[in-house]
Amino acid sequence: MPSILYVKILIPVLFVAFFSACSQLGKELPDFEYESLEGEVYNNSSIESKVVIVNVWATWCGSCIAEIPDLNRLLEKYQDHEEVVFLAFSDEPYGVVKPLLDKYPFNYTQFTMAEKFTSAIQSRWVKTYPQNLIVDQGGKIVFEVSDASEDIYRALDQKIGELLTL
Repeated sequence: MPSILYVKILIPVLFVAFFSACSQLGKELPDFEYESLEGEVYNNSSIESKVVIVNVWATWCGSCIAEIPDLNRLLEKYQDHEEVVFLAFSDEPYGVVKPLLDKYPFNYTQFTMAEKFTSAIQSRWVKTYPQNLIVDQGGKIVFEVSDASEDIYRALDQKIGELLTL
């Protein structure tokens, strides 16, 4: 009998630990430096004092593709705000990402071959897609969601609005 009790307690505890143990909330955005598909170099210094929306996605991820229109709409809303930056990172090579972007335009600044960075910011023990983070003007991660469980437009828009009014 005690073993059944352990299983009833241990399984839920392990499940919660597995899916929430790597939260990045409150942590500094790790150092990075990547060249965008447009040829512009981005690093921590280039986004200093800005609100930064970070998206981690993959071409094979259906939920990632499904949220692109909402993410583009969000970028459109804030396109006149120089203090807001939208960055998207994929672990895949340019030759895989570019054809998909041609088919499904994703207007964030795009970076490929970014596995070192995306692994450093993953919010679960296992990398989950899509992942969206917001970094505040001080460089701290203040919002994260790692799956398609939220109305991503509303959730990101609300947090960006809060940060811009501080």
